[in-house]
Amino acid sequence: MSTRIQFLIGSMATAAMCLTLACGGDEAPPAPVVKTQKAETAEMKPWQDALGIKRMRKFGRQIFMSKGSNTCNDCHGKDGKKGRLDQAADLTQPDTWRATMALGGDRAKIDKALLFLITNSGTKFNQSYVQDNPGEGWDWSKSGKTAYDIQMMGVTQPSTQTVIKTIKKELKKEGIAVPKDERATFAANAVYAYVRGLSEGSIAGKGGKAGKRAKGGKAKGAKAKAGKKGKKGKKGKKGGQ
Repeated sequence: MSTRIQFLIGSMATAAMCLTLACGGDEAPPAPVVKTQKAETAEMKPWQDALGIKRMRKFGRQIFMSKGSNTCNDCHGKDGKKGRLDQAADLTQPDTWRATMALGGDRAKIDKALLFLITNSGTKFNQSYVQDNPGEGWDWSKSGKTAYDIQMMGVTQPSTQTVIKTIKKELKKEGIAVPKDERATFAANAVYAYVRGLSEGSIAGKGGKAGKRAKGGKAKGAKAKAGKKGKKGKKGKKGGQ
């Protein structure tokens, strides 16, 4: 083989090697950086820290007012009482609630039980809560009942779930995280905060406004009567003089 041919073969080999290196050879291109849901959530504020009681009650009302059958307002009524089901609890009277009676009025235990109920439904509560929490001292006999109505679906009701998803998207835009596995817990806490607000007078209802107006009317009426009496008295004095 002549020197010229050897030179040409060597040059071609070198060129091929350079081309391979420039193109990256058989090496796979670097994988694109994709943010996972966990990484994305880590950059946002947890809903437990970001939301105060007022906003929780606001979202709770929104969830409570979900449209459809077996929603909170359908069974219990829009004001927490006199809903479609006669057997549904009056949410404005905590002393009459089954949980209150079955647990002897222990607020911490009542809160725990009702959050489970709202999160999981009456069916799930009947199946497992009392058995799984023997230390709570739940006593059905004190409530005069033996179980919760299976129509009590809590936040598991389909149209209620739709509202919860909408709220989750709204909070995401604000940088507040409600992870998928915490969605039901968030919703139950919001609804319970709203319900407690109804019973504790923290949420002003129509009755409160009406009461204020009535009181105002009485006050004005009293002033008017006093004014008339005063005028009559003045006239009497003038006549006497």
